[in-house]
Amino acid sequence: MKRAESIRLSASVAAIALFAIASPAMAQNAAAQSDAESAPSREIVVTGVFSAKSIENAPISIAAVTAEELSQQIANSSADLIKNVPGVFVNSSLGEIRNVVFSRGVSANSLDGDGGYYYVSMQEDGLPVEPVTVGNFGPDYFSRPDIMLDRLEGLRGGTATVTGNNAPGGIFNYISRTGKSHPGFEVQGKVGLEGDGKNPYYRMDAYAGGDLGNGLYYAIGGFYRKSDGSRDPGYALNKGGQVRANLLWDYGNGSVRFDVKYLNDHNGWFEFTPAFGFDNPKIAKGFTNNSSVLPPSNPHSFTNPDGSTGSWDGSNLIHARTNSFGMTWDHELADGIKLQNRARYSENKTDWNTGGIIFPLTADDFFLSILTGTLGLPGTTTYKVRGTNQVAAEIFSFSGFDHTTVTNNLPNQHILQNGVFSQAALTTKHRSRTFQDQLTLSASLGDHSLAVGASFAHSRYRQTSGSAGIGVSGLEPTPQVYDITHTLPNGTVLQVTDPAGFAAQGGGIFDGDGVSGTQRQISLFAGDEWQVTDRLSIDGGIRYEDIRYDITNLTIGGAAPVNGGAGKDGNPLTLWDNTRNTYGVPTNTKRNFHYLNYTGAVNYEVSDNFQAYLRYTRGKKAPDFRGIADIDSPSEIATQFPEPQVITQVELGLKYRSAGVRVGVFPFYSKLSNVGSTQTFTDQNGQFYTPPTVYGQIETYGVEIDADADLGDMLNLRTAITLQNPKASKFSLWLANNPGPADDTLQSTPKGDADNNPKILTRTTLTLTPMDSLSLFLTHSYTGKRAANRAIAWYMPGFHTFDFGAAYEFGADKRFKLQANVNNVFNQFGVMSWARAGGFLNSLDRQGLTKAAVDANPNQLLSIVAIQPRSFWLTGTVKF
Repeated sequence: MKRAESIRLSASVAAIALFAIASPAMAQNAAAQSDAESAPSREIVVTGVFSAKSIENAPISIAAVTAEELSQQIANSSADLIKNVPGVFVNSSLGEIRNVVFSRGVSANSLDGDGGYYYVSMQEDGLPVEPVTVGNFGPDYFSRPDIMLDRLEGLRGGTATVTGNNAPGGIFNYISRTGKSHPGFEVQGKVGLEGDGKNPYYRMDAYAGGDLGNGLYYAIGGFYRKSDGSRDPGYALNKGGQVRANLLWDYGNGSVRFDVKYLNDHNGWFEFTPAFGFDNPKIAKGFTNNSSVLPPSNPHSFTNPDGSTGSWDGSNLIHARTNSFGMTWDHELADGIKLQNRARYSENKTDWNTGGIIFPLTADDFFLSILTGTLGLPGTTTYKVRGTNQVAAEIFSFSGFDHTTVTNNLPNQHILQNGVFSQAALTTKHRSRTFQDQLTLSASLGDHSLAVGASFAHSRYRQTSGSAGIGVSGLEPTPQVYDITHTLPNGTVLQVTDPAGFAAQGGGIFDGDGVSGTQRQISLFAGDEWQVTDRLSIDGGIRYEDIRYDITNLTIGGAAPVNGGAGKDGNPLTLWDNTRNTYGVPTNTKRNFHYLNYTGAVNYEVSDNFQAYLRYTRGKKAPDFRGIADIDSPSEIATQFPEPQVITQVELGLKYRSAGVRVGVFPFYSKLSNVGSTQTFTDQNGQFYTPPTVYGQIETYGVEIDADADLGDMLNLRTAITLQNPKASKFSLWLANNPGPADDTLQSTPKGDADNNPKILTRTTLTLTPMDSLSLFLTHSYTGKRAANRAIAWYMPGFHTFDFGAAYEFGADKRFKLQANVNNVFNQFGVMSWARAGGFLNSLDRQGLTKAAVDANPNQLLSIVAIQPRSFWLTGTVKF
């Protein structure tokens, strides 16, 4: 569908929602019952408010996704469920983990999944899943939707600044079932075919809950699944599961609830696929949207910088584990005075055994010799197909610093002449231990509803990184790494790669730092809602944040010979283990942040069915753990004191509800300022360096529409629409000229569309119920075009997707249910992320691509991550 058609479609759906406000009579029945009598039951939300309220009465922009709505979807991840909330952009193209979520243009550096939850809080039952966010470590590594999930509440901006911990962009709260709310037993089995019907998926969920007597209720549930993913790497891409349970004691004037969770899961994500053309990117011939470029399993051991032995097996992927224990206490101290305390202790861990930095580059690229450890060696480097004598390529060097391809039998050379993939074997370990506690005292005193409270979160985080080596593979799907040797001019043959096909183990540029430290956050908050008249109310909230970091860095001090240069195996001719990086002198960085966030609103109940409010919010976002850990050299520690980003929002809320119709329209203005932008270059010695950070801002004007309407007895429409105009300004771009910082130049970026921010986002579901036991549902989603970077070098095109499903319930009390789904029915193609061509370093610098470079060669090579291809699903559920 063309862009003009998509705008017309979005406008037509918006018109339906707005018409519902202007013409309430359309939703009334023939009997002309009063609105109060015919209105459906109110949905109560607990997110973003100091005390539970109905959606209609809460002067905030919040959406509640019910269990029924959740059951219609086959979600790839927890983030996928958030697509039901207007105003929110979700990139879940990578798979079950490492996704990107932001709202209302409150985004920066959002094309890379390593920090996808920087501005928002993913919560389970009112507390963050993981308060620490570091590069490639965050909440969605430890959150999985399962049969225990009852509903999702999504808050955009607004009161998130005073009700959430350092998350001004929004709060997404995944609320669990309890034995009191959901008594009974339920078993659910799911089979699927991902990758356009090619790759199997198997899953089993189970739930039990009920009354144990004397006010005691239990609930336990969880899942196990195994899948090859949409792009099969040759081993299972997702395998594992979780178990959750809670025990609720209702003692009359209060309750105590205990929660436990155990997660043990292995997950991967999809890497970049070669493509051509900026106007309308197409995957390169030889690849499809089902192709995987992840490395083979190839288990092997290596030596870490601290001298210990590590191991790597690509099929182990990201191994995530969670142990958490929580308690919630609610108590009514007196009539209208309530106390609530939420507490949780959690241990979250990930062990990495996966590939990364998988980009096309030429076999004679100077940088490839740095990666593999052959820089400075004259002679011939030979790449062979593993386990054979078949030569894929030969590279000759006269001096060790010049490189010329003399033999080329590499595959798919129409993509890139002399082209290969770099394959980094990543082996990072992340460990986090956190205790959180939030206490709230609320009281109704005359015309005032008051709440005061405090929250405390203390996290101890540790990261250790090793280097399992660098592989080189052909430009082909499911690539195998090459065996690499180097022959010196005197005929001596050096083994560059180990028997598993990986070079430069324990060294090279990918052997990351060791980081450990604490993150402590104390918050004090207060709120008041004043009921001025029966219809007019005013509310205000304030939050004081105190965030402190104490971080120790073990930066790489340089490469050192192992066993006198003979390596761990004692053979100097096997280069892969002859050197390893060592840690330098530890550095310590301490940074403290103190600030106030506040919000206020005027709310007016126009009628029993129509409410309007105007809210102003001003908050700050302190740097996360990663932002402070990156300050790791003595000079940086002495000079770099980052300031929090500032978020200002104004929103108007118009909410209407009557029989069969619920509509919310939210015009908004959002400004994100003091946004830092960094780039990474290399100097003449091949060492990374980062030029000074430049700062800019993002302003967004928009409107969100959230509607649910019964169009007759059998047809229901739900829609979430975002129309916005995000603009970036005051940014600048560093241009690297010759190697080294001496001649780098800073170029101002003109004001223009903010990168990775679509102007149109829609998600609309039509549900047809021709009979009580049968429902058919069709979901249409549209993601508008997005600027690819701040220089607006090109636009990622907009795209449509359709998901279809049918559910049939049968048996006594509808105990049995069969549901069939097809996601991405028409196998549509859409680009979600990209990287530059032109070598390894260019691929890491998206902001460095200019429009002039694109105009000069609009059909050049690039790397992309696309939405997941069509998939087929069958789900069976039995309730007891």
